[in-house]
Amino acid sequence: MKRSVSMIFVGVATLAFVVLGVSACGSSTGAEGAADDSKALEGRSWKATTISGVDSVLGAKEFTAGAGFAAGEMSGSGTINRYNASYVTGPGNTIEITPGMTTMMAGPEDAMAQENAYFAAIEKAATYKVTDDSLTLLDDQGQILVEYVLVPATHLTGTEWQAIAYNNGKGGLESLAVDSTITAVFQEDGTLGGSAGVNKYSTAYTVSDPDQMTIDQQIAVTAMAGPDDLMAQEAAYLAALPLTATYEIDGDTLWLRDANGAALAQFVAK
Repeated sequence: MKRSVSMIFVGVATLAFVVLGVSACGSSTGAEGAADDSKALEGRSWKATTISGVDSVLGAKEFTAGAGFAAGEMSGSGTINRYNASYVTGPGNTIEITPGMTTMMAGPEDAMAQENAYFAAIEKAATYKVTDDSLTLLDDQGQILVEYVLVPATHLTGTEWQAIAYNNGKGGLESLAVDSTITAVFQEDGTLGGSAGVNKYSTAYTVSDPDQMTIDQQIAVTAMAGPDDLMAQEAAYLAALPLTATYEIDGDTLWLRDANGAALAQFVAK
């Protein structure tokens, strides 16, 4: 069985959030003695583990919500869609997020419910607490809205990436067939290889700063046969690779995207 996520990049929708905070160890103190741990937010990737108001699907690797903070910009995955917004922090570990944008993809009902709950929780946030490896957003009554864990930085090369979704060639991002495995290993020498599900593949790639990537159209593939559904999945994955124009690493998740920003494949670090 597969779960399908139809991807329609018809534009962006404005999100008006009011997020009010995140803190960390080594907190500083403002002129009035109020804590200001805003520096601890930046340059770190946070993955949500608890979201108020929903029976979430956070345990599924392909349906995660998270946040990154850098120089007044907040961004991440809402669960299905990517979002971004601006934020301003203040003494007392407060943060305010102003209108942002999100992609316009549809997904399974439970995943969309989680995303809606995540955005609603962020909108209510008033204060935050942060440690070396955790972040908590709270409302103005001190109730927990979202809990995150720190995701260590992952590098493109030297990591075995396991695909959890691929572009099916019909405008959709589709999760892998049950018990199938697709992998990708980007080597320092510019070679890319792994398992396409049934067959092994290898090709070449190049990257340029900050996030540009091209993958060679010539892909060497072994000649093993498999079940029809796995062969179709393999063909779609291999066809998507040369369309890659950019890549993004969000914590332990790698996204390959085409020139229009449409997702071609989603991986997690093994």
